[in-house]
Amino acid sequence: MNADNPRAGGAVLRSVDSGPAAVTPTLGPGRPQGTVLHRTADGRWSRGPRPLTDLERKALAWDASCARARSVARAVERHLAGHAGPSDVRMDGDRVRVVLRVDGAECWTRWRAYFHITVVGEGSRPHTLVGEGERDGVRVTVVAHGAAPRRRGRRPFRVGDATYDLASPLRDAHGDVWYFQGCRRPDGMPLLSLDGRPERCSLANVAAHLGPLSPVCDARRAGDRTSPPEPAG
Repeated sequence: MNADNPRAGGAVLRSVDSGPAAVTPTLGPGRPQGTVLHRTADGRWSRGPRPLTDLERKALAWDASCARARSVARAVERHLAGHAGPSDVRMDGDRVRVVLRVDGAECWTRWRAYFHITVVGEGSRPHTLVGEGERDGVRVTVVAHGAAPRRRGRRPFRVGDATYDLASPLRDAHGDVWYFQGCRRPDGMPLLSLDGRPERCSLANVAAHLGPLSPVCDARRAGDRTSPPEPAG
């Protein structure tokens, strides 16, 4: 670049309709940043900061909303660290989505208060509720497995010579507790799952390979592992 040329490294901006209204920005390392003229609302030229466009303002507002959602998601993760059941926290744009296991109506009431949930609907999975709330100004969707009330009364189902009540958890010979959450095979066979696990096994297979099965009358004690019951007689 020719250092003796006064035009080297610079540019001249001229007004299309009002004659010279130019600034020569200086370029290169160590040189001050040049000023670029812009039109104001009244049609004049200005050296001041250019106002943001509507699209730029919306982009900045979106970035700020996502930052708030990220902060809330981290706070919820820390709060869920002491939660006994499985849980998951994810960001969905400027919102937060929380999936957790709820044990009983009292537990669900506490979570509703924590997330300020005002709208509740049924989820796609059995015994699942979906709540819409907010935390620190950020909208939160909560998927609560086990929050929906279970059907009252007995739900008998016969497998071979034994009849099982699907309304109660079933403890196998090793002390593990199996739950029927409304899912069945196409032939109607109930599918059971260990609490908090997505894998399911048919009632017939659980009874055949892990039996005998005994009902757990008090669901609050369903998670306690005890020695298998001694055979009668």
